[in-house]
Amino acid sequence: MSYSAMRADGIARVPAISTTGEERIAFIQKVYSLVFLGVTSFAAGMALPIAGTMAGIGFFEMWLRAAVGLPFIVAFIGILGTSFLVHSVSMVRGWNLVAFFLMSQLWAFLTLPLVLFALKTSGLVVILQASVLTTVVFGGLTGFVLISKKDFHFLGAILTIGLFLLLGVALCTWIASLFGVNVTVMSTAMAAFSVILFSGYVLYDTSNMMHRYATDMVVPAALALMVDFIILFRSILMLLMSRRS
Repeated sequence: MSYSAMRADGIARVPAISTTGEERIAFIQKVYSLVFLGVTSFAAGMALPIAGTMAGIGFFEMWLRAAVGLPFIVAFIGILGTSFLVHSVSMVRGWNLVAFFLMSQLWAFLTLPLVLFALKTSGLVVILQASVLTTVVFGGLTGFVLISKKDFHFLGAILTIGLFLLLGVALCTWIASLFGVNVTVMSTAMAAFSVILFSGYVLYDTSNMMHRYATDMVVPAALALMVDFIILFRSILMLLMSRRS
């Protein structure tokens, strides 16, 4: 069973913004409920290995050791790269939901090194601060779009260029680090740019949810917003850690 028919320009024939208020509210509730489940799965995917290792469970100890050996920049490139793959199946019913939860776990694994380093150098408080700030930024931006009903689709080309620029800089930074170059300043600059870029993506993806998706496209909308939330969290956490150091 496929999703509602799309026009040639990629817009649903009856986007959510054109439906009745009751149907639109039900759609929004489903999307953000799924985003919440995805973010909870992401958080659990980081908390369980840490708790399991503290309890002496061998599987979690191996999982944690594998994560610790992953450089921050490589993990960041991995998240950006796999986000492209996820979007390629976002409109495939069934598989997109499988990808949604599989990716939440993969991104949890890729974020574990950063979280462990934050715990070691700055303590739990910086992770809590990053979580609160991410929720406030994400909630404020997505709420603004829902209330104002503005269409931010015009940001698409700018954000795509910014994303490829970020990916290119991340690759160059990683290569430089292999040759012993101190990339601390560049990593901080990347984190700051990433916060700005994915704040723009929150506006863009929330707008798409309302102006381009039909009300049965819950998983595609939630998938895009979950990616935005997770990368925002990583970037804000890196910025907070750089301030403390």
